[in-house]
Amino acid sequence: MKCDIRPMDDVELLVDVFYDRVRNDDLLGPVFEEALQGDWPGHLNKMYRFWHSILLDDPIYFGNPFLPHVDLPHGKDYFDHWVTLFQGTLDQLFEGQKTEEFKIQVAKMAETFHHNIVACSNLNENR
Repeated sequence: MKCDIRPMDDVELLVDVFYDRVRNDDLLGPVFEEALQGDWPGHLNKMYRFWHSILLDDPIYFGNPFLPHVDLPHGKDYFDHWVTLFQGTLDQLFEGQKTEEFKIQVAKMAETFHHNIVACSNLNENR
């Protein structure tokens, strides 16, 4: 039986399993590989801190999570696929109220990122 996500214990497991899926994904894998230029360990370390900060409301990640995404492909299909993979990873590993709440939070975050990236792109095109 799966347990509900326990942020202190489960952040690294979630990040490791999710990004393993991303690396092997036909749509997202090449995007991340190009953006990270092979620095997966550095990215994973950053993601441990980022998701820890989100799940625990404990700011150990300092940075702007939006900026690295501005120049990436911004079609809605990329964001929807990212959400599907992330939520699927949560479903694979955990079950419970906190997990369901986190799935909603992740979808909202992706929608916000997509909206902001499209807005930035439109601003740049109008200059």
